[in-house]
Amino acid sequence: MNVNGEELHTQRGKRKRAHEGYVYVQDGVSKNGEKQFWRCQFLGACRARLHTSLSTGEVVKTHGKHSDEPNPAAIEVMARRMYLKKKALETQETPLQLIESVFERTTQAAKFVLPSSETLSRSVNRARKKSMRPMATPQDRASISIPDEYTMYEKEPGSFEKFLIGDTGEGDQRRILLFGREAVGDWIGYSRKAYVDGTFSLSPPCFYQIVAILAERNNFVIPVCYALLPDKSQATYARMIGLICQAWPSFNPAVISTDYEKGLINSFIAAFPEAQIHGCLFHLVQNLKKNSGISICLAVHIDNAIAELAIALPQELMPALKYFEDNYVGSLLHILPDGSIVRRDPLFSSSIWSVYWRTLEGDSRTNNYAEAAHRRLQTEFGVSHPNLWRFIDGLKKVQHHRDMLLARFESGAQPPAKRKKYANIDKKLF
Repeated sequence: MNVNGEELHTQRGKRKRAHEGYVYVQDGVSKNGEKQFWRCQFLGACRARLHTSLSTGEVVKTHGKHSDEPNPAAIEVMARRMYLKKKALETQETPLQLIESVFERTTQAAKFVLPSSETLSRSVNRARKKSMRPMATPQDRASISIPDEYTMYEKEPGSFEKFLIGDTGEGDQRRILLFGREAVGDWIGYSRKAYVDGTFSLSPPCFYQIVAILAERNNFVIPVCYALLPDKSQATYARMIGLICQAWPSFNPAVISTDYEKGLINSFIAAFPEAQIHGCLFHLVQNLKKNSGISICLAVHIDNAIAELAIALPQELMPALKYFEDNYVGSLLHILPDGSIVRRDPLFSSSIWSVYWRTLEGDSRTNNYAEAAHRRLQTEFGVSHPNLWRFIDGLKKVQHHRDMLLARFESGAQPPAKRKKYANIDKKLF
C-alpha cells in the first residue's frame, strides 16, 4: 500500500500528510496563499518541515532535518486504520470481515506493528457508535466482536461491573456467551437451589438456544445469568457450566431443577455429583402429551400403579403408558419368584421426576420461575429471535427491573405467595 503523499487525519480530525516515511501535521499557510506548511508530528523534538502547493498538493520542498527515523510501516497501518473506519460507516459488514478485507495485503513490516483484532474491532464499533449507525448484525458466532459498552452493566449512575461474565472467544465456531452480574458471585455460594431452563424462540441469530439459570436467595428466586448456546449437545452444556463456575467459583447448588434434557441433566450430575437433580413436572406432562394427548397421575408405588393402569386404561392410551414405563420407570425384564419386579435402568430415574416428597416439603414441582423469566424477556423484546445487540440491551433493562425487586425484598418485603390454584393442588395431593 503506497501512502506517500496521502493525506491522513489525527484523532481530532486535523489533517496529516505522509512523505518519505515521515508524518507531518498541518501547520498554516504562506502569506501569499500559495503554500501549505506542515510540521513533523513530533513537535518540539523535531524541527523538520514540509511545504506543498495549495493548488496542486504537490511537495514544493522539505526544510530541516528529522530527529526521528522514518517509519513507513507505522504510516501504512495508520492509513489502513483510517480506511477501516471509513468502510465501517459505508457497509454493514462485521468488524472481523472488515479487518480481513482492509488488512488483507498488509506488508510484512506493517504486520509487526499491527494492533490486535480486538483493538481494531473496537475502533470499528466506536466509529459506528459515534456516527449513530446501527451495529452490524453478526453473520456467524465466531466473528462476533462485542463492544465494551455491551460487556458492562451500569448498576447505578457511574458505577459499572462486568456483564459478559463468560465468552469462549472469537474464532470459536461453537461459541458460548454468558451474561449476568459479576456481583452475583458475592452471594451465589449461599444459594441452595438452582433452576435451569432453555428456550429457542428468543435466541439471537447465530445461536441455537438461550439457557436461563436462576438461583434462590432468601426464598426469592431470581435469574442470575443467561447463556447463549450453539447447540444442545452434552459437551456444550458442560462448557456452559464450566464458564459459570469460572465466573462464580462458589456456585455449588444442592438442588437443581431442570427440564427433561438428558445432556443437560448429565452435565449437571457430572459437575455437581452431590446435588439432587429434579425434573420439572410441567415438562414431564408435556412429554407425555406429545405421545398420548393426556397427562397421567403419578403414584409413589409405581409398579403397582402401572399394573393397575394396564388393566384400567383403554387400548388407545396404552402407548402413553408404554412410553412412560420405558423412559421414566424402566422396561420390564422379569418377575422374581417373590413377586418383585426387575427393570432396565430408565432414561430418567424416579429421583428426578417424582414430585411426591417435593410436594410434602413444600418445594416447587415445576420450573415456572424460569418460564416466567423467559416470558419477561419476550415482553421486553417484542419479537422472536432479536439481533444480538437488541438482546443484550433487553437483558440489561430486565436486570435493572430485577435489581429493583431484589432491593425491595431485602428491605423487608415478603416473597409473592403461591397462587391459589397451585395451593389447592397441593391440598389435593396431600
